[in-house]
Amino acid sequence: MPGLLQTEAYARAVFTSRYPNYDDEEIEEKVAARLARQKLLSRRPLPDISFVLEMIVLTRPIGGRRVMKAQLRHLAEAARLRHVRIQLMDPYREDHAALDGPFVLLETDNRRQLAYIEGQGGSFFVTEHPQLGNLFGKYGVTRAQAYTPERTLETIEKMAEEL
Repeated sequence: MPGLLQTEAYARAVFTSRYPNYDDEEIEEKVAARLARQKLLSRRPLPDISFVLEMIVLTRPIGGRRVMKAQLRHLAEAARLRHVRIQLMDPYREDHAALDGPFVLLETDNRRQLAYIEGQGGSFFVTEHPQLGNLFGKYGVTRAQAYTPERTLETIEKMAEEL
């Protein structure tokens, strides 16, 4: 679940289960920082934000049933925002363009494009072509392979009801 879409309880559960362990103070600092970054969703002018999520993100009960139900409801609220598009990848799809891992595409105020990749070994920015162009192309194909935003919202709401 992307940090921008996490509830406080979900974020806390993520940081609590990290290895090596954070102490309580570090967990609270990380949760507060994650929640502060979520102000991006309501800044002016409104940013254009889209996500493609694997279905497993909605079925793994991080933090337990109660936390996950609240997380699904929160996700549905975000999906209803006009400037936020959330799409789920069909869980029965045998392949898709982004199987090699997550990435974040960014565009600065002066229209400069870059990508951010984070993994177990660290994180880095991609600023040069052809790698940058390939990631933007990959995201376009991935979105085309995923559920529509409308079908995604219906799926999220149904999953929240069933929990």
